[in-house]
Amino acid sequence: MEYTELLQLIDKLDQSTVAYVDFKQADTHVILSKEVPHQEVNESPVAPNSVTNAALPTVEANEGSVTQTEPQTASLPDSATEDVVSPMIGVVYLQETPDSEPYVQVGDRINKGDVVCIVEAMKLMNEIHSPVSGIVTEILVENEAVVEYNQPLIRVI
Repeated sequence: MEYTELLQLIDKLDQSTVAYVDFKQADTHVILSKEVPHQEVNESPVAPNSVTNAALPTVEANEGSVTQTEPQTASLPDSATEDVVSPMIGVVYLQETPDSEPYVQVGDRINKGDVVCIVEAMKLMNEIHSPVSGIVTEILVENEAVVEYNQPLIRVI
């Protein structure tokens, strides 16, 4: 890559909404990034339990030209996810004893009221019950981790 091509790439990055470019070609590897100023967006609010993953726009470099492709978005089905949160500060236990099976695993179907873990606070073991029925999609904490009040522990869809 020649110096003028690099300057053109920097100029294109500066004029675009892209914040990061990682360019590799033969023995050339260039990483460019910029701080994007915070912009107020006037859109309808997003529900707290909705999840949307958006890919950043990508910049493709072909011999002598730079093109920007539109971002692609993916989202979960219409069903909203729900987090089981810790009602207190303490140590979370994902299984009853060190030798026993975990209360829940990813992919398990649980019912409202099922025990999903224990949070120990001040030497008291507090069973944490699921507020919803559904399928466990993520376990967001590790066994014996210290958790905060209202920290998400398990995600259910």
